[in-house]
Amino acid sequence: MLIKAVSVVAGVLLYAAIGYGLYLLSGRQNMPFLWAVLSLQLAISVVGAFALSPELLEERMRPKGKDKDPLATMFLGVLCLAQLIVAVLDCSKWHLSDNIPIKLRCIALLLQALGWSGLYWSMYVNKFFSSAIRMQQDRGQTLITKGPYKWVRHPGYAFASLAFLTESIALDSWLSLVPAVLIAVYLGYRTMLEEKMLAAELDGYVAYSAEVRYRWIPGVW
Repeated sequence: MLIKAVSVVAGVLLYAAIGYGLYLLSGRQNMPFLWAVLSLQLAISVVGAFALSPELLEERMRPKGKDKDPLATMFLGVLCLAQLIVAVLDCSKWHLSDNIPIKLRCIALLLQALGWSGLYWSMYVNKFFSSAIRMQQDRGQTLITKGPYKWVRHPGYAFASLAFLTESIALDSWLSLVPAVLIAVYLGYRTMLEEKMLAAELDGYVAYSAEVRYRWIPGVW
């Protein structure tokens, strides 16, 4: 239970710091969609922290073993922060692409919430959903085929990409789609890294890949 409390407190402090930093950057309080985006993410992460097992939270916070993509956390963190900064500056000072219709922004906000919820659903179903790309022999890793894994092989990456891409639209900045697209591309790269590892080292994964043919989107990829 302690690690769940630590995860929640860390999440609240992180989002509070991000929100305050963005407020200082923009000089504006009247940014309802920004506060809605951050509040939704925080709420879903808090619920998710209590839903996930302590073992998975510990693995995600302090993964053991050798990570095949050790710079991912830093690189993705920079891109996520860049997306928010570009969106806030675009809407408050630059005004280069802050012309997204409010109905589309509302739809994007709902899709962003769906993306984050789907990501935590994937984590909940897959107790081996580490933040590192590594085989978890120390945790007895086995093949997961239930929940969203019945339809695609990497639902977490797919839902995360949906969340980041629609976040830019909800924030009213087409320009901030640039870092969002880079995030999605990088998650695609991680998908391929993970595929190679799982096919070589996880029992049953090759047969599972033949049965569940698509990585992110059924009928597409």
